[in-house]
Amino acid sequence: MESRIHTAPNLFISRWTIAPDKREAFLAIWDGLWRTHAGAIEVMTHFVYYGWARDPNQLVVLESYRDEAVVTELRKDEGFKQAVRAMLDCCSAPMTMELLNGLEGDRSIFDLYPAGPSTVHPQDASQPTLFL
Repeated sequence: MESRIHTAPNLFISRWTIAPDKREAFLAIWDGLWRTHAGAIEVMTHFVYYGWARDPNQLVVLESYRDEAVVTELRKDEGFKQAVRAMLDCCSAPMTMELLNGLEGDRSIFDLYPAGPSTVHPQDASQPTLFL
């Protein structure tokens, strides 16, 4: 059994602030996206967590992937890009992504995703993605 304590992998903490009048549309896309890929998510990640913040319109996502190359490939998938674009269009604020580097990992994740506007998420959505 894999340890429940992780000190090497990276972690993404994403916050999606959903416009209240677009909540149902966002959740339909979100649920379809993660449920369709649940089997692959099990294989590709150390762990994931999806939950609501204190703000009932803010979805918080924690994801720790086994291999950054998998994330890169996923972001190239046209269906994935369309879903992310549509979810960003349902948001009332930019989606933010905080990166954490495991205690025993290298810091290359911060070079790969510098702070500021994302260059790996859809650029034509109504809300941007920002790396913190």
